[in-house]
Amino acid sequence: MSRNDNRYDLGTIIAALHDSEVNGEVSWFFDGVWRVKLGDEMNGFDAEATVSSPQEAAEWLRASAVRCYTASQFAKRLPLSANDP
Repeated sequence: MSRNDNRYDLGTIIAALHDSEVNGEVSWFFDGVWRVKLGDEMNGFDAEATVSSPQEAAEWLRASAVRCYTASQFAKRLPLSANDP
């Protein structure tokens, strides 16, 4: 996985979530508002937030996925750190 300044980028996080069979959504508006969700419409969302940048979206998705899906391959590959939101 590629890292930028010791943080994972949004594309890397999305690919890792997909590979671990964790569902989610990312959407954005032109004015810098990003919505991130873990889960899906059919089974329900386990967590969601509004953030202000793609990097913040990546950090939130990683930390929240590790908290929500502790037994997932994703959580094993990208564990929580002391600086997580």
